[in-house]
Amino acid sequence: MTPFERITTQVQAQIPLVRAMEAALGKEVAHRLVREALDKANREIVAQRGSLLDIPTLASEFAGFGEGIRYEFETIEQTDILLRNQVNHCDYAEFMEQIGARDLGELLICNGDFAMADELGLKLERTKTCMNGDGMCNFCYHLKPERLEPNPT
Repeated sequence: MTPFERITTQVQAQIPLVRAMEAALGKEVAHRLVREALDKANREIVAQRGSLLDIPTLASEFAGFGEGIRYEFETIEQTDILLRNQVNHCDYAEFMEQIGARDLGELLICNGDFAMADELGLKLERTKTCMNGDGMCNFCYHLKPERLEPNPT
């Protein structure tokens, strides 16, 4: 199963639950609870790797999220401590649009990237997403400061 197939299958099962929670608890509370639960699950999944992620490995794995789908991105900058990628097309956003749940796309798909990055020893900065209609996603991963060697003075 490709990452796209796994993620979209999970999302399709989660949407009715989120909609029911929104109706019962209100959107804000429902989304907070869902995000907390998904972040916990995502952290547990990536912790199974048993190691932190370095930038070269992240760079090679980044393309894997688009296996078997149209997922266009370019690397803007890569160093030993930073990876900046721009996604220009994402089939995940198109999928969420097709099933009438794009409003839940960031909650159920995109925002999980932050907890996973954190668990892998990275800090993710992102201010734009295809899912949100920004026309691109601007990923910038940094090694967490505590992973950097201290500078001798």
